[in-house]
Amino acid sequence: MSRRRTQGRSKPRSKPSAKLNRADREAAERAHEVTQRAIRRLDLLEWVVWGAGALMAMAAGAGVAWVMGAAVGWSFRPTWIVASMLLFVIPGAAAIIQIRKDERADSTRQKNRTSDDG
Repeated sequence: MSRRRTQGRSKPRSKPSAKLNRADREAAERAHEVTQRAIRRLDLLEWVVWGAGALMAMAAGAGVAWVMGAAVGWSFRPTWIVASMLLFVIPGAAAIIQIRKDERADSTRQKNRTSDDG
């Protein structure tokens, strides 16, 4: 056996052709377009979820205001506004806190992995 076969190749056998480079570039451009489209769709979906959450909070706030108005005698509109805000802000804040906590835990795990590897 030749020395080159036993040691492995450090260089490719032939130079890459211009066709291959162009095909790679076109594939990368298509992948970039697909990725950008997916990002736009996910951004839209995020806004839809936020809007649905706001509508559900407003509906639940109206229900709370209606019940509280009948039971305690509070006026409907201020009670509705406060209840809707509480029903939207409190779960949203809890979700944001949980997301940040998860992100910190992930970054700590990644730091620990890199320090264990080094």
